[in-house]
Amino acid sequence: MTDLGLYRHLDEMAPWNDRLQVLEVIGVSDEAPDVKTFTFRSDNQTWFRYRPGQFVTLELPTTEGPLMRTYTLSSSPSRPFSIAVTVKAQAGSLGTRWMFDNLKPGVHVKAYGPTGDFSLHSHPAAKYLFISAGSGVTPMMSMLRWLNDCAPWTDVGFVNCARKPEEIIFRKELELLGSHMPGLTLGFMIEERSSREGWFGHMGRIDAIRLPLLAPDFREREIFCCGPDPFMRAVQQMLQAAGFDLANYHQESFAAPVVEEKLA
Repeated sequence: MTDLGLYRHLDEMAPWNDRLQVLEVIGVSDEAPDVKTFTFRSDNQTWFRYRPGQFVTLELPTTEGPLMRTYTLSSSPSRPFSIAVTVKAQAGSLGTRWMFDNLKPGVHVKAYGPTGDFSLHSHPAAKYLFISAGSGVTPMMSMLRWLNDCAPWTDVGFVNCARKPEEIIFRKELELLGSHMPGLTLGFMIEERSSREGWFGHMGRIDAIRLPLLAPDFREREIFCCGPDPFMRAVQQMLQAAGFDLANYHQESFAAPVVEEKLA
């Protein structure tokens, strides 16, 4: 039976406070091989105030003790009643593997944040270019979802790189947004063909030849980049060599903030 008390107007609710509330899992969905989205609400009917592109730190109660893991939000603050993280389970990753095995609807976890400076709200511009690889797409998706809800006419180039076609995270939603947002230009690039899915798009790795094909006016855009550190270094060096003003370049590593220490 649906609890109608959960449905209140925003001005009747207090904002989320990580010192007073915890998160409750309300949904788990598959996005790509070894990639899941976990959606949460507050356990106390609060709403979430944050900027698209920010991250939260989850305290995961593993059998070996609490683990602190930081994940970028893939949800948009334009939909403030829930938040979501989209994570890829890497080989040997204790935190994400625990989440895959244990986070089900109804489970509660502690969280801290949201926080972080990687957001288009901190760098307003006429035109944007989002460049990502792998699960580095998550902050870009948060920002794009916000733009779709609040400023769908915005001129955005969206370039995402993946190993195989089936590993493109959010591909179906991105293609749907591409049909709804008149200013959105999508560019996907893969490294390998797949027996599971045909591919007729760009192949290889992003470089000085392929970037102008995907975003001819990249020098005129505010650029956000997220992915593995070698990927971001390569993009930054490529832009610098092309004469791009790096004052308009922003990057965030989705792997760097992980806290390895166990809490006492």
